[in-house]
Amino acid sequence: MTSRGRGVCKVVIVVFVAVVSAVFADGGGAGGAERASTSTVRSAAPAASARVSVVDARWTLTSPVAREVVVRSGARFTVVGGLDATKFSTASIVSVDPASGRSRPAGTLTEAVHDAAGVRDGTRILVFGGGGPSENGTAAVQAVAAGGATTNVGALPGPRSDLVAARVGRSTYVFGGYDGAAIVPDILRTTDGTTFTKVGTLPVPVRYPAIAVVGRSVYLFGGVSNSERGIDTADVQRFDTATGAIDMVAKLPTSLSHASAMVLRGHVYLLGGYIDNTTLSSQVLAFDPATGSSSSVGTLPAAVSDAAAVVIGRRGYLVGGQGTDRAPRATVTIVTAR
Repeated sequence: MTSRGRGVCKVVIVVFVAVVSAVFADGGGAGGAERASTSTVRSAAPAASARVSVVDARWTLTSPVAREVVVRSGARFTVVGGLDATKFSTASIVSVDPASGRSRPAGTLTEAVHDAAGVRDGTRILVFGGGGPSENGTAAVQAVAAGGATTNVGALPGPRSDLVAARVGRSTYVFGGYDGAAIVPDILRTTDGTTFTKVGTLPVPVRYPAIAVVGRSVYLFGGVSNSERGIDTADVQRFDTATGAIDMVAKLPTSLSHASAMVLRGHVYLLGGYIDNTTLSSQVLAFDPATGSSSSVGTLPAAVSDAAAVVIGRRGYLVGGQGTDRAPRATVTIVTAR
């Protein structure tokens, strides 16, 4: 972790803190076997037929938040943890109706965290690891029930923050992150949040990548690949959950980290983040999984990192995040593919 509790030494993202919580048919073929990675890198080229409308919602969150977990909850979305306006880790859970902008309290975590990962698992939300009072982060897996009650149901093999996770069918996959000393390369699979199996190793270990699920495959976009030197990557890594194959399938136009991702109409949209580890960006990139091509298709109303992304119906929502002043925001940006 680059920061804990009150101290914020460097802008980071939860990718998720921006985590995509999606349900697709479960391939189930990865099991406990790990397959060797391959390199089939495609160069960046214009992503055909990708157009997008981006506008800030007329309403805002009741409180600023960044580096939080956001998951879909029917026609609503739920905001879990993150950093609050004072840059402390928060234990708050808030349910938001994007149709009206109205929010309501929806529980409290057993442990306040930011830079965690989270998915929806049936009627509950699973929150993996994250940063908090400990410099090394936590290994705890917290489960938030439909009524808001939260319990610790398991633990990762070790402390891990700055990680991302995705739900594919009946399984959840955990990628990357930081254990307090190094970037973690292991890919973990769990069906219950309690028992974990290593199913692969990232060719390029990263923290703060953007994550998206397309069919049975999980894509990781960019991320910080060398924390000590502050080096980001432009690599697009793909994990096939059915076969266990791990590939580097494309290169983004530039290195990118701390960004958010959402899938709309067959394209992955990458929103904001840091370009070349230095420039806070308002860019919207479209990535076509069929060709590995990517191109700029729009701009956000303001440059942002550390936001969370969620898709409800045909709309994507970019929630909170940090702006040029590195303070958490209450803004929600609506993204619509055309």
